[in-house]
Amino acid sequence: MKKQTDVLIIGGGFAGVAAAQKLSQHGMNVILLDRKNYFEVTFAVLRNVTAPKTMGNTPRKYYRDFIHGTFIQACVTSMNEKEAELDNGECIGFQYAIIASGSRYPTLPLAKSHVALDYHARSQELMQSHAQLVAAQSVLVMGGGSVGVEFAGEIASSFPDKAITLAHSSESLLDNMKPKAQRKAHGQLMAKGVTVKLNRKFIQEGEAYRCVKSNESLKVDIAYQCVGMLPNTEFLKAELPDILDNTGLVKVDEYMRVVGFAHLYALGDCAALDSHKHGYIASVQGARLAEQIVKSLQGKKISPYKTPPFAIITPTGTDSGVAQMPFGVTTANFFVNMKQKDMGIRNMYKLYGAVPDKRV
Repeated sequence: MKKQTDVLIIGGGFAGVAAAQKLSQHGMNVILLDRKNYFEVTFAVLRNVTAPKTMGNTPRKYYRDFIHGTFIQACVTSMNEKEAELDNGECIGFQYAIIASGSRYPTLPLAKSHVALDYHARSQELMQSHAQLVAAQSVLVMGGGSVGVEFAGEIASSFPDKAITLAHSSESLLDNMKPKAQRKAHGQLMAKGVTVKLNRKFIQEGEAYRCVKSNESLKVDIAYQCVGMLPNTEFLKAELPDILDNTGLVKVDEYMRVVGFAHLYALGDCAALDSHKHGYIASVQGARLAEQIVKSLQGKKISPYKTPPFAIITPTGTDSGVAQMPFGVTTANFFVNMKQKDMGIRNMYKLYGAVPDKRV
Protein backbone atom coordinates (compact mmCIF):
# COMPACT_ATOMS: atom_id res chain seq x y z
CA MET A 1 0.00 0.00 0.00
CA LYS A 2 1.50 3.33 -1.05
CA LYS A 3 0.67 6.83 0.16
CA GLN A 4 1.89 10.16 -1.12
CA THR A 5 2.58 13.37 0.80
CA ASP A 6 4.15 16.77 0.30
CA VAL A 7 6.45 16.38 3.31
CA LEU A 8 7.37 13.21 5.18
CA ILE A 9 8.85 13.85 8.63
CA ILE A 10 10.67 10.91 10.19
CA GLY A 11 10.76 11.32 13.95
CA GLY A 12 8.41 13.06 16.37
CA GLY A 13 10.92 14.71 18.69
CA PHE A 14 11.44 18.42 19.21
CA ALA A 15 12.65 19.10 15.66
CA GLY A 16 10.12 16.94 13.85
CA VAL A 17 7.11 18.27 15.74
CA ALA A 18 8.18 21.90 15.25
CA ALA A 19 8.51 21.35 11.51
CA ALA A 20 5.19 19.49 11.28
CA GLN A 21 3.26 22.21 13.08
CA LYS A 22 4.66 25.05 10.97
CA LEU A 23 4.34 23.30 7.62
CA SER A 24 0.76 22.24 8.33
CA GLN A 25 -0.12 25.82 9.23
CA HIS A 26 1.08 26.82 5.76
CA GLY A 27 -1.32 24.35 4.17
CA MET A 28 1.15 21.65 3.24
CA ASN A 29 0.24 17.98 3.37
CA VAL A 30 2.44 16.56 6.14
CA ILE A 31 2.87 13.04 7.49
CA LEU A 32 4.74 12.68 10.78
CA LEU A 33 6.11 9.24 11.66
CA ASP A 34 7.23 7.99 15.05
CA ARG A 35 7.55 4.52 16.52
CA LYS A 36 5.75 5.59 19.71
CA ASN A 37 2.29 7.19 19.98
CA TYR A 38 3.30 10.03 22.30
CA PHE A 39 5.53 13.08 22.27
CA GLU A 40 7.76 13.48 25.32
CA VAL A 41 9.74 16.39 26.74
CA THR A 42 12.74 14.14 27.24
CA PHE A 43 14.76 16.40 29.54
CA ALA A 44 11.87 16.39 32.04
CA VAL A 45 11.94 12.61 32.43
CA LEU A 46 14.64 12.63 35.13
CA ARG A 47 12.32 14.34 37.60
CA ASN A 48 9.58 11.98 36.45
CA VAL A 49 11.72 9.16 37.88
CA THR A 50 12.80 10.88 41.10
CA ALA A 51 9.55 12.70 41.97
CA PRO A 52 6.69 11.33 39.85
CA LYS A 53 3.93 12.89 41.94
CA THR A 54 5.17 16.39 41.13
CA MET A 55 5.24 15.71 37.38
CA GLY A 56 2.47 13.25 36.60
CA ASN A 57 2.09 12.75 32.85
CA THR A 58 2.81 16.40 31.99
CA PRO A 59 5.97 15.56 29.96
CA ARG A 60 3.96 13.34 27.58
CA LYS A 61 1.12 13.96 25.16
CA TYR A 62 -0.49 11.84 22.43
CA TYR A 63 0.54 13.06 18.99
CA ARG A 64 -3.07 12.68 17.88
CA ASP A 65 -4.11 15.33 20.40
CA PHE A 66 -2.04 18.21 19.06
CA ILE A 67 -0.30 17.47 15.75
CA HIS A 68 -1.86 19.44 12.88
CA GLY A 69 -0.73 17.05 10.13
CA THR A 70 -1.26 13.31 9.80
CA PHE A 71 0.43 11.11 12.40
CA ILE A 72 1.34 7.48 11.73
CA GLN A 73 2.83 5.24 14.41
CA ALA A 74 5.46 3.23 12.54
CA CYS A 75 9.18 2.77 11.98
CA VAL A 76 11.00 3.40 8.73
CA THR A 77 12.82 0.22 7.75
CA SER A 78 14.55 1.79 4.75
CA MET A 79 14.29 4.83 2.50
CA ASN A 80 15.69 6.28 -0.69
CA GLU A 81 15.38 9.72 -2.28
CA LYS A 82 11.77 9.09 -3.36
CA GLU A 83 10.00 6.93 -0.77
CA ALA A 84 10.17 5.28 2.64
CA GLU A 85 9.25 1.71 3.54
CA LEU A 86 7.53 1.27 6.92
CA ASP A 87 7.45 -1.71 9.26
CA ASN A 88 3.65 -1.84 8.96
CA GLY A 89 3.94 -2.71 5.25
CA GLU A 90 3.12 0.77 3.97
CA CYS A 91 5.22 2.78 1.55
CA ILE A 92 5.16 6.59 1.57
CA GLY A 93 6.28 8.66 -1.38
CA PHE A 94 7.19 12.28 -0.80
CA GLN A 95 8.12 15.56 -2.44
CA TYR A 96 10.30 16.48 0.56
CA ALA A 97 11.56 14.41 3.48
CA ILE A 98 12.86 15.63 6.83
CA ILE A 99 15.01 13.18 8.75
CA ALA A 100 14.54 14.02 12.43
CA SER A 101 14.88 10.54 13.90
CA GLY A 102 16.71 11.72 17.01
CA SER A 103 18.98 9.74 19.28
CA ARG A 104 18.98 7.17 22.06
CA TYR A 105 20.95 6.18 25.15
CA PRO A 106 21.50 2.40 24.84
CA THR A 107 22.61 2.25 28.49
CA LEU A 108 19.91 4.57 29.90
CA PRO A 109 16.48 3.50 28.61
CA LEU A 110 14.69 5.55 31.26
CA ALA A 111 15.84 8.69 29.39
CA LYS A 112 14.34 7.56 26.06
CA SER A 113 12.44 4.30 26.16
CA HIS A 114 13.48 1.38 23.98
CA VAL A 115 10.27 -0.62 24.44
CA ALA A 116 7.47 1.51 25.95
CA LEU A 117 5.95 2.79 22.72
CA ASP A 118 2.51 3.46 24.23
CA TYR A 119 1.66 6.47 26.41
CA HIS A 120 0.47 4.45 29.39
CA ALA A 121 3.23 1.86 29.05
CA ARG A 122 5.79 4.67 29.26
CA SER A 123 4.16 6.07 32.40
CA GLN A 124 4.28 2.60 33.96
CA GLU A 125 7.90 2.13 32.92
CA LEU A 126 8.91 5.35 34.68
CA MET A 127 7.00 4.38 37.82
CA GLN A 128 8.93 1.09 37.87
CA SER A 129 12.19 3.04 37.54
CA HIS A 130 11.06 5.19 40.47
CA ALA A 131 10.35 2.12 42.60
CA GLN A 132 13.81 0.72 41.86
CA LEU A 133 15.40 4.01 42.88
CA VAL A 134 13.33 4.20 46.08
CA ALA A 135 14.60 0.76 47.11
CA ALA A 136 18.27 1.71 46.68
CA GLN A 137 20.36 3.21 49.46
CA SER A 138 23.49 3.84 47.39
CA VAL A 139 23.56 5.22 43.85
CA LEU A 140 26.28 5.61 41.23
CA VAL A 141 25.69 8.03 38.34
CA MET A 142 28.28 7.59 35.58
CA GLY A 143 28.72 10.57 33.29
CA GLY A 144 29.05 14.21 34.28
CA GLY A 145 27.41 15.81 31.27
CA SER A 146 24.06 17.57 31.54
CA VAL A 147 22.08 14.33 31.96
CA GLY A 148 24.31 12.94 34.71
CA VAL A 149 24.58 16.25 36.58
CA GLU A 150 20.83 16.88 36.45
CA PHE A 151 19.99 13.32 37.46
CA ALA A 152 22.38 13.33 40.42
CA GLY A 153 20.87 16.63 41.58
CA GLU A 154 17.30 15.41 41.20
CA ILE A 155 18.07 12.24 43.17
CA ALA A 156 19.75 14.27 45.92
CA SER A 157 16.77 16.63 46.17
CA SER A 158 14.21 13.84 46.40
CA PHE A 159 16.31 11.44 48.50
CA PRO A 160 18.75 13.41 50.67
CA ASP A 161 19.56 10.33 52.77
CA LYS A 162 20.88 8.25 49.86
CA ALA A 163 24.63 7.91 49.25
CA ILE A 164 25.07 9.35 45.76
CA THR A 165 28.28 9.28 43.74
CA LEU A 166 28.68 11.12 40.43
CA ALA A 167 31.66 9.93 38.38
CA HIS A 168 32.96 11.73 35.31
CA SER A 169 35.82 10.74 33.01
CA SER A 170 37.31 14.22 32.50
CA GLU A 171 38.66 16.94 34.79
CA SER A 172 35.46 18.96 35.17
CA LEU A 173 31.70 18.44 34.96
CA LEU A 174 29.60 19.77 32.09
CA ASP A 175 32.28 19.70 29.39
CA ASN A 176 30.22 21.87 27.02
CA MET A 177 29.82 24.74 29.50
CA LYS A 178 32.12 27.51 30.68
CA PRO A 179 34.48 26.99 33.64
CA LYS A 180 32.39 29.20 35.94
CA ALA A 181 29.28 27.13 35.22
CA GLN A 182 31.25 23.93 35.78
CA ARG A 183 32.49 25.12 39.17
CA LYS A 184 29.05 26.33 40.27
CA ALA A 185 27.35 23.06 39.38
CA HIS A 186 30.10 21.07 41.10
CA GLY A 187 29.71 23.11 44.28
CA GLN A 188 25.93 22.85 44.26
CA LEU A 189 26.04 19.08 44.01
CA MET A 190 28.59 18.79 46.80
CA ALA A 191 26.39 21.03 48.97
CA LYS A 192 23.61 18.47 48.47
CA GLY A 193 25.88 15.69 49.71
CA VAL A 194 26.75 14.24 46.30
CA THR A 195 30.25 12.74 46.12
CA VAL A 196 31.79 13.95 42.86
CA LYS A 197 34.66 11.88 41.43
CA LEU A 198 36.47 13.38 38.43
CA ASN A 199 38.87 11.57 36.10
CA ARG A 200 37.02 8.35 36.83
CA LYS A 201 35.61 5.77 34.44
CA PHE A 202 33.80 2.90 36.11
CA ILE A 203 32.96 -0.45 34.53
CA GLN A 204 30.89 -3.20 36.06
CA GLU A 205 32.76 -6.23 37.34
CA GLY A 206 30.45 -8.73 38.97
CA GLU A 207 28.48 -6.96 41.70
CA ALA A 208 30.90 -4.02 41.93
CA TYR A 209 32.10 -1.18 39.72
CA ARG A 210 35.83 -0.69 39.13
CA CYS A 211 37.50 2.49 37.86
CA VAL A 212 39.83 1.70 34.97
CA LYS A 213 41.85 4.83 35.76
CA SER A 214 42.34 4.62 39.53
CA ASN A 215 41.48 0.94 40.04
CA GLU A 216 39.22 1.83 42.98
CA SER A 217 36.10 -0.25 43.45
CA LEU A 218 32.57 0.79 44.42
CA LYS A 219 29.66 -1.39 45.44
CA VAL A 220 26.28 0.30 45.05
CA ASP A 221 22.63 -0.73 45.04
CA ILE A 222 21.90 0.86 41.66
CA ALA A 223 23.93 2.48 38.89
CA TYR A 224 22.98 4.68 35.95
CA GLN A 225 25.22 5.09 32.89
CA CYS A 226 24.45 8.55 31.48
CA VAL A 227 26.82 8.43 28.50
CA GLY A 228 26.91 7.09 24.97
CA MET A 229 24.21 8.90 22.98
CA LEU A 230 23.77 7.36 19.50
CA PRO A 231 21.87 8.77 16.48
CA ASN A 232 18.90 6.76 15.19
CA THR A 233 20.04 6.49 11.59
CA GLU A 234 20.43 2.75 11.00
CA PHE A 235 17.48 2.74 8.57
CA LEU A 236 19.53 4.87 6.14
CA LYS A 237 22.46 2.46 5.81
CA ALA A 238 20.91 0.18 3.19
CA GLU A 239 20.02 2.69 0.45
CA LEU A 240 21.60 6.00 1.54
CA PRO A 241 24.85 5.04 3.27
CA ASP A 242 26.85 7.91 1.78
CA ILE A 243 24.84 10.58 3.63
CA LEU A 244 26.14 9.37 7.01
CA ASP A 245 29.43 10.44 8.58
CA ASN A 246 31.64 8.08 10.57
CA THR A 247 29.64 8.70 13.75
CA GLY A 248 26.30 7.90 12.12
CA LEU A 249 25.13 11.52 11.85
CA VAL A 250 23.46 12.73 8.66
CA LYS A 251 25.72 15.11 6.72
CA VAL A 252 24.02 18.42 5.94
CA ASP A 253 24.93 21.78 4.41
CA GLU A 254 24.27 25.25 5.83
CA TYR A 255 20.65 25.08 4.62
CA MET A 256 19.95 21.85 6.56
CA ARG A 257 19.84 19.96 3.27
CA VAL A 258 21.25 16.45 3.19
CA VAL A 259 24.51 16.68 1.26
CA GLY A 260 23.87 15.71 -2.34
CA PHE A 261 20.07 16.17 -2.27
CA ALA A 262 17.98 19.32 -2.73
CA HIS A 263 14.76 17.86 -1.31
CA LEU A 264 16.04 15.88 1.70
CA TYR A 265 16.75 17.56 5.02
CA ALA A 266 18.04 16.48 8.42
CA LEU A 267 18.01 18.21 11.78
CA GLY A 268 18.03 17.61 15.51
CA ASP A 269 20.10 14.96 17.28
CA CYS A 270 20.59 12.81 14.18
CA ALA A 271 22.12 15.59 12.05
CA ALA A 272 25.64 16.98 11.92
CA LEU A 273 24.23 20.49 12.14
CA ASP A 274 24.79 21.91 15.62
CA SER A 275 27.32 20.57 18.09
CA HIS A 276 24.84 21.40 20.87
CA LYS A 277 22.20 18.66 20.97
CA HIS A 278 19.47 20.52 22.83
CA GLY A 279 15.68 20.33 22.68
CA TYR A 280 15.18 24.06 22.26
CA ILE A 281 17.75 24.27 19.47
CA ALA A 282 16.08 21.33 17.70
CA SER A 283 12.73 23.15 17.92
CA VAL A 284 14.27 26.28 16.42
CA GLN A 285 15.75 24.19 13.61
CA GLY A 286 12.37 22.61 12.85
CA ALA A 287 10.51 25.91 12.69
CA ARG A 288 13.31 27.50 10.67
CA LEU A 289 13.35 24.64 8.15
CA ALA A 290 9.57 24.82 7.72
CA GLU A 291 9.81 28.52 6.84
CA GLN A 292 12.70 27.77 4.48
CA ILE A 293 10.70 25.13 2.57
CA VAL A 294 7.71 27.43 2.25
CA LYS A 295 9.90 30.30 1.01
CA SER A 296 11.63 28.11 -1.54
CA LEU A 297 8.26 27.00 -2.93
CA GLN A 298 7.27 30.66 -3.23
CA GLY A 299 10.47 31.43 -5.10
CA LYS A 300 11.81 33.61 -2.29
CA LYS A 301 15.42 33.84 -1.24
CA ILE A 302 16.43 31.70 1.72
CA SER A 303 19.25 32.32 4.18
CA PRO A 304 21.68 29.76 5.61
CA TYR A 305 20.98 28.40 9.07
CA LYS A 306 22.92 29.89 11.95
CA THR A 307 22.80 28.64 15.52
CA PRO A 308 20.67 31.16 17.44
CA PRO A 309 21.76 32.68 20.75
CA PHE A 310 20.59 30.28 23.43
CA ALA A 311 20.84 29.49 27.11
CA ILE A 312 22.09 26.25 28.61
CA ILE A 313 20.22 25.78 31.88
CA THR A 314 21.30 22.90 34.08
CA PRO A 315 19.28 22.36 37.27
CA THR A 316 21.21 20.57 40.01
CA GLY A 317 18.05 19.61 41.86
CA THR A 318 14.76 21.27 42.65
CA ASP A 319 16.27 24.31 44.38
CA SER A 320 19.59 25.00 42.63
CA GLY A 321 21.15 25.15 39.20
CA VAL A 322 23.27 27.15 36.81
CA ALA A 323 22.38 29.05 33.66
CA GLN A 324 24.86 29.85 30.91
CA MET A 325 23.24 32.77 29.15
CA PRO A 326 24.53 34.62 26.06
CA PHE A 327 25.67 37.40 28.42
CA GLY A 328 27.36 35.18 31.02
CA VAL A 329 26.92 32.56 33.74
CA THR A 330 24.43 33.00 36.56
CA THR A 331 22.76 31.03 39.35
CA ALA A 332 19.93 33.56 39.74
CA ASN A 333 16.57 31.87 40.29
CA PHE A 334 14.91 34.04 37.62
CA PHE A 335 17.00 32.36 34.91
CA VAL A 336 17.42 28.89 36.40
CA ASN A 337 13.65 28.61 36.96
CA MET A 338 13.04 28.96 33.22
CA LYS A 339 13.76 25.24 33.14
CA GLN A 340 13.90 24.12 36.74
CA LYS A 341 10.37 25.06 37.85
CA ASP A 342 8.55 22.56 35.62
CA MET A 343 11.56 21.26 33.65
CA GLY A 344 10.58 23.48 30.72
CA ILE A 345 7.46 21.46 29.91
CA ARG A 346 4.98 24.31 29.53
CA ASN A 347 7.36 26.41 27.43
CA MET A 348 8.09 23.55 25.03
CA TYR A 349 4.41 22.77 24.43
CA LYS A 350 3.73 26.48 23.96
CA LEU A 351 6.17 26.45 21.01
CA TYR A 352 3.94 23.83 19.37
CA GLY A 353 0.66 25.61 20.09
CA ALA A 354 -0.32 23.08 22.75
CA VAL A 355 -0.59 22.68 26.53
CA PRO A 356 0.65 19.80 28.70
CA ASP A 357 -1.67 17.01 29.75
CA LYS A 358 -3.01 17.22 33.28
CA ARG A 359 -1.13 15.49 36.09
CA VAL A 360 -2.26 11.89 36.54
